[in-house]
Amino acid sequence: MRLYYEALEIVDMNETGEFIRADITDMTDKEKEDTLQAIKDVMSGKEYRLTEHICGHDEGKGCEMKEI
Repeated sequence: MRLYYEALEIVDMNETGEFIRADITDMTDKEKEDTLQAIKDVMSGKEYRLTEHICGHDEGKGCEMKEI
């Protein structure tokens, strides 16, 4: 199972927003905290949705998204 932090900028339908995906699968809690802060820094000033993506595709399962 792979774990990701994802941030998607919320924009009008005809626009393309910024998207960030960071693989946090093998990270320590401190590394995850630093990565999350870096994403928030990049997305600062934008309206965005932040999720933890729990990907089960490698195991033949579905994905689960949890809003942070």
